[in-house]
Amino acid sequence: MSVNPGRFASRKLDRTLSARSLYGAELRYYRERAGLSLVELAAKLHIEMSFLARIEQGERRLPDELTSAVDQLLDTGDFFERNIEAARSAPPPGRLSPLAEWEWLATAIREWDAALVPGLLQTDAYARAVAEAYAPVLADRTVRHRWEARLSRTPVLLDPLGPRYSAVVGETALRRPLGGPAVMAGQLRHLADLVRRQRIALNVLPLTATPHPTATDGALRLMTFAEELPLGHFTAHQTGAPLSEPATTSLMQLTHDLLAGAALPPEASLRLIETTAAAYEREDGRACGRDAEGAQDAEGQREVEPARGR
Repeated sequence: MSVNPGRFASRKLDRTLSARSLYGAELRYYRERAGLSLVELAAKLHIEMSFLARIEQGERRLPDELTSAVDQLLDTGDFFERNIEAARSAPPPGRLSPLAEWEWLATAIREWDAALVPGLLQTDAYARAVAEAYAPVLADRTVRHRWEARLSRTPVLLDPLGPRYSAVVGETALRRPLGGPAVMAGQLRHLADLVRRQRIALNVLPLTATPHPTATDGALRLMTFAEELPLGHFTAHQTGAPLSEPATTSLMQLTHDLLAGAALPPEASLRLIETTAAAYEREDGRACGRDAEGAQDAEGQREVEPARGR
């Protein structure tokens, strides 16, 4: 969604609002600027006042057929007509965290993670392994909720009109066997597939590299927009908060650029990912072989014992 940063800066809107909530806030802003009540605008649009109220609250999307009428009635400069696609793609409130909903509106997303594969790139099995590893004392329902929340964000990378995505990942993320060799092999093959399909740009920071001092631990995400100011997020110990101060997001941009410069080039990163995946596959094959041998030995033992009894 295109947003006038000057107007939003003066209104001090909460940058953690969901995308649909922000869209609804825009409608309310233009309606009040025009001096119209909910009842008056609803009458002009020939819709129920309660439905219009739910649009302003972010619970419903403005129907496509009404965008042109709203733009004309409220003199928005074609704001709603220009942002039809953004409104369509924005998930309903509650489906994602507010920060994740902004991913659908970003023009570019940059990420760094020192120890894990970033959430947008995770497979189902890896995401569950992460949730279980970092929350061993939580109820299974809570683990499942976190796992599903991560997976619900993945489609943004598959959208042809989605944001450009680039990430720098620490080699530790490739080497840490979360979920076991089969899960890791699947995760790394997934990364390689995304790179080869040119859905993402991915660089691996080798263990021998010296990372930027502000990014030795944790993870950062920086989202940029067509007209809105950048929005960042830094996570440490599985907690974090949105960051929107220009000085902070500029530092995050610099940090990501420095990490990308210190990381392996794209081709070398892809080779490392694929060779590590192959190593996990060999390890998984050996483990499967040992399991099969153990099962055969157990079966043989069961056959011998009855014979001894006779």
